[in-house]
Amino acid sequence: MSNVQSRFDVSDPMVVTRILCGLFYFPHAISKIIGFSGAVGFFAKAGLMPPEAFVVLSIVMELTCGIGLTFGLFTKYVGVISAGVMAVAAYAIVAVYGLGWFWAGHGIEYLVFWAVASLAVALDAWNRNPGVFGLFAWPLKRTKAVTA
Repeated sequence: MSNVQSRFDVSDPMVVTRILCGLFYFPHAISKIIGFSGAVGFFAKAGLMPPEAFVVLSIVMELTCGIGLTFGLFTKYVGVISAGVMAVAAYAIVAVYGLGWFWAGHGIEYLVFWAVASLAVALDAWNRNPGVFGLFAWPLKRTKAVTA
C-alpha cells in the first residue's frame, strides 16, 4: 500500500480518528471567521490579549491542524499542536464560564476528548515513524503478536 493510500485507509481506526480530529476543525475555524467580532469578545473575556491577534492565531492554528490531520501531513507534530490548541480552548471556556464538564453547558468535555484523541493520533504516528523524537512514542510501542 502506498503512503498516500495508507493515509486514508479507513480500515485503520487511528486513521479514522485522525481524519475526524482534522475535519472537526473546519467548522470550528469557520465559526470564528464568520463571527469574528463575537470571537474577539469571547477571547477578551477569557483574558487573551490582544484578543484580535489571538482570534487570528487561533484561526490559523485550527486551519493548520485541520489540514494536517485530515490529510495526514506532519501528523506527529500537528497532533501535539492540536492538543495544545484544545488545552487553550479549554482554558478559555473555564476562564469565561467556570469549570464545567458537559459541553452543552459550556463545559470542556468535548475539548478534553479532542485533545486526548489528538495526542493518541500523534503518539501513533510517532510509533509508526519515530524519527528524532521517537522517545515520545514509548507508551504505544507495538509488540509482535504471538502466533499459536
